[in-house]
Amino acid sequence: MKRAPVIPKHTVTPPVETSPSATSAAPMVDSLIARVGVMARGNSITLPVCGKEVKFTLEVIPADSVESTTSVWSGNERDQDLLTEDSLDDLIPSFLLTGQQTPAFGRRMAGVVEVADGSRRRKAAILTTSDYRVLVGELDDEQMGTLSRLGNDYRPTSAYERGKRYAHRLEHEFNGNISWLADAENISRKIITRCINTARLPKSVVALFNHPGELSARTGESLYKTFSGKEEQLLQQAERLHERKKAGVMFEADEVISLLTEVLKKPAGKETTSSRHQFAPGASVLYKGD
Repeated sequence: MKRAPVIPKHTVTPPVETSPSATSAAPMVDSLIARVGVMARGNSITLPVCGKEVKFTLEVIPADSVESTTSVWSGNERDQDLLTEDSLDDLIPSFLLTGQQTPAFGRRMAGVVEVADGSRRRKAAILTTSDYRVLVGELDDEQMGTLSRLGNDYRPTSAYERGKRYAHRLEHEFNGNISWLADAENISRKIITRCINTARLPKSVVALFNHPGELSARTGESLYKTFSGKEEQLLQQAERLHERKKAGVMFEADEVISLLTEVLKKPAGKETTSSRHQFAPGASVLYKGD
């Protein structure tokens, strides 16, 4: 990451557009990162959110109190249960080396900092016992939603997570009319249907992947339909694979799908599979058969 200019305390900088758009959020977020990346505790910055100027003050939450004094805003669609060392492998090394580089965004409610954008950084801080940097401002729910969506556009959520949101909106906002929802989301009905079907899979199945984004909407829907009426077999196979993961076995995404579906193809008996075992970071070995 390029080093950004230091922003002096109480400096009001020219506003940047933080509302979501149909284009990629990356340039917008990169510009913001360059401006806030090296702010110090207590520094302030004013930014427009939903057409209103909001003053944000940088707070640094001590490592030992991140989990107890912060929470993720309920409107953030990212599934916190799926944030693990594996799914955060893009963040954890830098947290261990230099700490958090880019502050999160949130508000203070009843003494707790609610995070709109930065739930992955929050979990990485917890896992690495690092301080957590949050830009805290007075935000309403609409503004929290805008910041949350902006962050999730920059680091997209999975088909499973999007499917959960689509299903909720379909039931509570669109009276079950998928065409209206498709128009509102500006995507096809087919994509929405695939994501919703993916979201119907047990979370324990999605958790088998190193990152939930490894399970595409197309594959997720296929898996859901394959095990329609056979949910108990799916759950049992997922449990067996989780036990193997606990023992150090590493699975690629296509292996997870293959191992889940093979329970329907073969009679119970001895399996001949290949698996990769991790003994230490960077040290793994591939076994074939027994």
